[in-house]
Amino acid sequence: MFLSRPLMLEAKSFELLSLHSQKQPIFKNVKHYVKNNIEKTAIIPIHGILTKKPEAFDDFLGMTSYEKIQEEIEEALEDEKVEIILLDIDSPGGEVNGVFDLADFIYESRAKKRIVALANDDAYSAAYAIASSAEKVFVSRTSGVGSIGVIASHIDQSGFNEKQGIKYTTIFAGKRKNDLNPHKPISLESLKSLEEEVNRLYEILTELIARNRGLSVQAIKNTEAGLYFGNNAIAIGLADGITTFCEFINKGENTMNKQTTTDLETDNLTKYRTEIVELIRLCNLSRMPEKIGEFIEQGVSIEQAREVLMELLAERTKKTEILSAIPQNLGEDLMMQVAKSRAQSGI
Repeated sequence: MFLSRPLMLEAKSFELLSLHSQKQPIFKNVKHYVKNNIEKTAIIPIHGILTKKPEAFDDFLGMTSYEKIQEEIEEALEDEKVEIILLDIDSPGGEVNGVFDLADFIYESRAKKRIVALANDDAYSAAYAIASSAEKVFVSRTSGVGSIGVIASHIDQSGFNEKQGIKYTTIFAGKRKNDLNPHKPISLESLKSLEEEVNRLYEILTELIARNRGLSVQAIKNTEAGLYFGNNAIAIGLADGITTFCEFINKGENTMNKQTTTDLETDNLTKYRTEIVELIRLCNLSRMPEKIGEFIEQGVSIEQAREVLMELLAERTKKTEILSAIPQNLGEDLMMQVAKSRAQSGI
């Protein structure tokens, strides 16, 4: 089951120092280091259900298209300032069409720049196929990877139609043209054909991930599409290490600390670092990572950043009012309706 995740900021009060109120040298050094690191890292968000082509309401429904992902990676590859491309993944998977091409593109692009994937927090199925194509895959202690499999479904609503007094008559040419018609039971021939296609796609998926991770195809199949978390993901070979988004952005900070704390107390250092990490967390939570460098450069306080992000989210919310005119089908979640309309099979 896919779950939609509304865009919102946690309603917590943060008792942190304003970035404007402190003029300590340590802050200037931390600010310069983190900003410089962010500018060298292109963050590519891969969130929600994955589809091949972008649609008008993808941002509002929490969906991401393969075409958009590839476009953003291409821009990062061309940007001379970018040294590392971070795939920030939080997705249950999605459409089969297009995922293998994107995975191959990422795998080949590793020769041009470092590409790293982070399960933040989920990278399942098609999302893991993308993650595995990166040079390294990282998880947090609680994030998960796996679900390496293919699934397809046929909805037989002929019994429901009969109860409602509805009868469908379909005219078609070509023996297999009416396969998977939801208004009639699936035939044995159609079922066999669908099973063969699922198995064919499963072979492609397992071979691709085995290549990406340097494992055998059988080792990938032995996961049985299970979910693996934290150290278990590393032990089975699906991940390379444990980190978080903020830790990744601040990598190498220990060395920087040794050079800048000689004249300052450790407490001050912790406060400044905490503010920067909180800015990163808020921007990432709001799905606006592009604001991180801007806030740090301008010395925006935590409260000011929260206000700006809330205003931007409010503007997005107003735009979603048009969705209220779209009818619901039998109480199904709108996100599921859009996803189902795009493909009969998914991974």
